[in-house]
Amino acid sequence: MAKRAANGAVSEVESAHGSKRARREETRESDEDYEEDENRPTQPSLTQAQRDLALGDDEAFEAKYRDQVRREIEEKGARRAQKTGEIAEYGIIEKIELINFMCHSRTTVPFGPQINFVIGHNGSGKSAVLSGIAIALGGRSASTGRGTGLKSFIKEGEGVAEVTITLKNEGLDAYRPDVYGNAIKITRRFTDKGSSSYTIKGAKDRFKKTISSKREELTNITDHMNLQVDNPVVVLTQDTSRQFLASSKPKDKYQFFLNGTSLTQLSDEYETILESLKKTETILQSKQTVVPDLKRQFTEAQSKYREAQAAQQQSQRVEELEKEMAWAYMKRKKIQMEALVTDHETAKKNVEKAQAHVDDAQNDLKTAEEEISSASQQEEADDNAGSLEDQRRKIREEMKNKKDRLRETKSQMSEMNNALQQCNSAIKDLTEKINAEEAKLQDGRRELRDKLNLDMERVMKQTKAEESNLTECQANIKNLSQLIQTKQAERREISLSKDKLQNDINAAQHNIQRLEDSQRNAINKFGSNLHRALADIDQHAWKGQKPLGPLGQFVELKDGRWAEVMRIYLGTLMASFAVTDARDREPLSRILQKHGNQQPNIIVGEVDLFDYSRGEPPENVLTPLRILTIKNDWVIRLMINSAFIERTCISRTRAEAQQLLDTVQGVSVVLSADLMRSQKYPDGGFFTSAMRKLRSDDRANWYFTGADPVEQIRVEREKLASLEKEYNSITPRIQEIDTEGRAMTGKVKELQKLESNLRGKVFKLKDELARLNEQAEEEAPASVQGLQEARKEEEERKQSIIDQFKAVADREAALNSELKPLVEKLDDIRKQAERTERRNIENKRKLEPLLERRLMAVKNVEHYQKKLEAAMKDLDEASRAEGIVVTEYDEWLREALNISQPIETDRTPESIEAETEIIKKALRDRERRHGQSIEEIAQEVQSTQEALDRTREELKSIKSFNKGLQLAMNLRLDTWHIFRRHISLRTKQQFSYYLGQRGYRGSIDFDHRLHTLDLRVITDESNPHAKDKDPKALSGGEKSFSTICLLMSLWEALGCPIRCLDEFDVFMDQVNRHIAMQTMVSTAKASDKKQYIIITPLDVSSNIAAGVRIHKMADPERGQTQLPFASAS
Repeated sequence: MAKRAANGAVSEVESAHGSKRARREETRESDEDYEEDENRPTQPSLTQAQRDLALGDDEAFEAKYRDQVRREIEEKGARRAQKTGEIAEYGIIEKIELINFMCHSRTTVPFGPQINFVIGHNGSGKSAVLSGIAIALGGRSASTGRGTGLKSFIKEGEGVAEVTITLKNEGLDAYRPDVYGNAIKITRRFTDKGSSSYTIKGAKDRFKKTISSKREELTNITDHMNLQVDNPVVVLTQDTSRQFLASSKPKDKYQFFLNGTSLTQLSDEYETILESLKKTETILQSKQTVVPDLKRQFTEAQSKYREAQAAQQQSQRVEELEKEMAWAYMKRKKIQMEALVTDHETAKKNVEKAQAHVDDAQNDLKTAEEEISSASQQEEADDNAGSLEDQRRKIREEMKNKKDRLRETKSQMSEMNNALQQCNSAIKDLTEKINAEEAKLQDGRRELRDKLNLDMERVMKQTKAEESNLTECQANIKNLSQLIQTKQAERREISLSKDKLQNDINAAQHNIQRLEDSQRNAINKFGSNLHRALADIDQHAWKGQKPLGPLGQFVELKDGRWAEVMRIYLGTLMASFAVTDARDREPLSRILQKHGNQQPNIIVGEVDLFDYSRGEPPENVLTPLRILTIKNDWVIRLMINSAFIERTCISRTRAEAQQLLDTVQGVSVVLSADLMRSQKYPDGGFFTSAMRKLRSDDRANWYFTGADPVEQIRVEREKLASLEKEYNSITPRIQEIDTEGRAMTGKVKELQKLESNLRGKVFKLKDELARLNEQAEEEAPASVQGLQEARKEEEERKQSIIDQFKAVADREAALNSELKPLVEKLDDIRKQAERTERRNIENKRKLEPLLERRLMAVKNVEHYQKKLEAAMKDLDEASRAEGIVVTEYDEWLREALNISQPIETDRTPESIEAETEIIKKALRDRERRHGQSIEEIAQEVQSTQEALDRTREELKSIKSFNKGLQLAMNLRLDTWHIFRRHISLRTKQQFSYYLGQRGYRGSIDFDHRLHTLDLRVITDESNPHAKDKDPKALSGGEKSFSTICLLMSLWEALGCPIRCLDEFDVFMDQVNRHIAMQTMVSTAKASDKKQYIIITPLDVSSNIAAGVRIHKMADPERGQTQLPFASAS
């Protein structure tokens, strides 16, 4: 608050000074007036002693106002008994929370708005509450008297402590209520490492949100609410209260008075301002010595300027000539501009013609590319025919299954025919028997029938036994047949593996031979005996340049991840040759075929190093060109023309390829590392196909391997050894399977022979049984009805067989109908494979002239594009030149119009410049004599005059400001002394009033010149002659009571809304304590917008009244036990 008052004084002086400057006219004062003001001495400031004498005697002031102040205090005391003070709306403490602070693990103390007593036994942490208030509100740790640093306040054994205090924030004067609401929660957290931080939050619904964590915000809050926690009168600790009267000197008491009433802070700040005034006065005196030198320089400059004015007339002719010369240049610039405008129009027409040629060439190129794309599409479709062999294999397997089922069906039909014949035969026999039985006579041969029955029973048992043996034999034959089939299937599978291994062995041997050949001649990996072929090429006389090739010798792959897809995509092109004259194709082909290279790929084209950058996709998209290192510029162009390596894109997966086609403009073909080719057509359609894999014996398998040939040969030899080892291990297994198969086949034959014997036995037994049956039937009178029923059963069995036969016949027809489309489809696949092969040959034949046509179209596009670029460049240069000259013309025109109105002249700029130079030379001669030009002299006059005026104004402004500041300081010092005098008088009378409540008398003696304060107390009011006592002579209770009286007297001069007092009554007797307590309670109740926090270890239950809140601290946990003292005997 004192700081704001001091700052306010300075602000008033600055405001007054600023208004004077605003009202001051800009006209200069005369030199005489300035010198008079300059020599006028500045009024010195008064010392503090002089101001004390000027303000009069303090004793006279006290004599004049003592009674009046006494009456006001007594009247106020009388009113206090009848009223209760208003509750503060802001600035008071609602509660404090202590976590790991001193002796508290977690304690919360709520406070009432007026009077609060914190009581408890010694060691319960009462004083820690007071220390927590000071620490939370930003007070210094030393002011608490409890520690030298924040670390000393952390509870023993803990690493961090927190103190949280909640301030009331209501009413019209609340601090930022729109932000904080009706309460402000301040948390100070500090650790044993020395770190400290603040967290400031708002009202209850905002406590979870931190509004600020800056110390500046806490300072703004305490300043706004006038909370002075470092003021010893606001927060009086028990150590300060004990030592104040007992050991303090008069000067210490006086300083305590000044600190408690904030007069010290004002005094210190005023002293700082006065010191600054003295320094400013010193600076002014040094600046005043500069003014005479500035006046002399200004006079000298004026003299030179008057001399230079004589030459001014000669400059007028120069100005007229310069105006004429400006318009002469304008005339020349206009002619130049008209010529460049004509050139620009001509360049525009040339660009239009070149663009038309480029459009025609691009249309031809587009047509060629569409035809190539169509042919490539057909080839891709033909590539899909690679799966025809799989389809053929699947169809053959399906046909085999259906034929097996058809054979089984025919077998069933044969068995049914046999059964049907048996039924017909049985029906015929039964019919004959029925006819014979009807004619039979009565039975007369019983014995013969019994014998026949016994024979039949014996034969039936033998038949049943033999049939069982037959069934077991058939089951064994079936099991062995299945085992034979399994062995045969295993042998077929192993034979296929053996054949594959033989092919792999042949391929490995071929690869080793090829690698050894390549090791001797690296070029041979691109073809057979190429080193000899190249030697023949060197010796041949060619129509054009010597053929270039194979192209692969100039190509390297940067990243092995793309090796496989590049082998497939560029395999043929890597082994290709190029010639510049079509007549050289045939002799080159003969040379290559002579050395074993059948159907060589030869490209015909000129050496055209065209610019291909316009066809490339964005830089972040991979292309074959970007993943390859090609060491020959012509090879790059040949591969671009043949394989579009500059615009075909590369991706890791098919999904990424689709994403590129969807998102990147201009991308039409993408090859992925998973060997898929994706294409986007101009109409928006997409087509994706699998790339045709290389055969194991294809030379392209050795492209882009990146390995050393010696290492490759070693790997291939190891592979060959492994294959041969595996091949040799298969042969014994086949022999073993064959041996087992022959053994099982012999066993089957034995069983089949046994089966045949058993069938013969069964047949004979059944035949004998049939004979016996016939004989028995002939001898026995059979029932006609039974025979008829047997015939009926046979007829029903016959009908059942016929029905079953129809179902089997239908199944046979269905199988035949299913076999027919399979046979047709197999034939279609064979024909389709033949057509595909023919189309591939035809497509390759058609594609070559299309590629040549595209190459010519590309060359035409490049040719006309270059012409267009040249025409565009000419147009740009013409446009730029026209723009420059038009801009220059406009600028020159504006500058010329600024110089003068248009002037018609037939003179050239050079002739005008010559005349001007003659006059300027004369002016330069005068400048050499004087050393400066007219402009420089005029500038010197102006600058010296401005420097003189500026210095005078600065001196006058600073003097005026200093004077105003001195007046403001004198006023502030007067106010400070008056304030001190009033506070001193009121403190004296208030102290005497509070002592009278106990029946004491006393006084405070101030000596403001010596800065001393003495207390006098008379404890025997009944004796008018009793002498006053020095505080050191008072008893403990009298000292404590006197301290309370002085403290309450100083409280009356404080604006802070809180007062804190720690253990004021420790040394008081009951009477003094009772009176002191009543006085404080009554004073606190009657105080407006003040909160009192009083700490005492004694009981205060007798002082409980409205507005009084008592918080009792829990007893300390000592952990003590009784000492083992022996009792006296």
